[in-house]
Amino acid sequence: MHQVLVTRPQPNNQRCVTRLQANGYTAIGAPMLDITTSEQLSQLPALLASLDKHSLLVAVSQYAIESCQSYLQQHQLSWPQTTHYLAVGQATAECWRQYGITPMVPQRQDSEGMLQLIQQQLSGIKTAYILRGQQGREWLAEQLQAQGIKVNYLSCYQRHLINYTQPQLEQWQSQINTIVATSGEILKHLTTLMSSAQQAAWLRKTTLLVPSQRLQNYAVSLGFEHIILCNGASDQACVEALAHTPPLARNQHDPE
Repeated sequence: MHQVLVTRPQPNNQRCVTRLQANGYTAIGAPMLDITTSEQLSQLPALLASLDKHSLLVAVSQYAIESCQSYLQQHQLSWPQTTHYLAVGQATAECWRQYGITPMVPQRQDSEGMLQLIQQQLSGIKTAYILRGQQGREWLAEQLQAQGIKVNYLSCYQRHLINYTQPQLEQWQSQINTIVATSGEILKHLTTLMSSAQQAAWLRKTTLLVPSQRLQNYAVSLGFEHIILCNGASDQACVEALAHTPPLARNQHDPE
């Protein structure tokens, strides 16, 4: 049976833990990042006012949408209906849908997938706005700019690393055989926290669930040996991936 460490930020961490537990899995929440809103959100009203049918609003995470939505509610504003919306994956799209927006979602849920969708279905786009954290999606921006699309960023939130004590790390080693990670920053911090030879050996042998091919490739470069590619970053995608993990891979973990 999978014993899962969920590393995504709150509030999605607890929601994922609850969903996994409801499906019979043991799950522990250990957010690697704390999310706070960015001062740049003050630019959001002007950005939204500039959108038209030739504009594209791209959300690269649920946290970008939640940060913007909180700001809009505080200022009694709403998402415009006369522009195009694109979410990186199903989890981000579902977050937007609850606020009345139905975004497009690429079949491949990463920057490459978004670029392909834009090229195939949004040929009239002249300006794209990328809602993100402090950084990210530079490759997508470069590709769009090469096609004559003007690209702007809006930093919607900031990420702060969360540290854990040695006893907590030891608890994970004794209780966990599967990890859910949804970003490269999370994976990097996790490997930094568990940097001793024994911890690193344990980490490599855990089953790792990731939501994109790009993150899977990064995990390989970090030395992870048992990586499961989920169909996106949603809680349901994690549940389905665990349910379809072959028993051999499921039981690969052998505590050091």
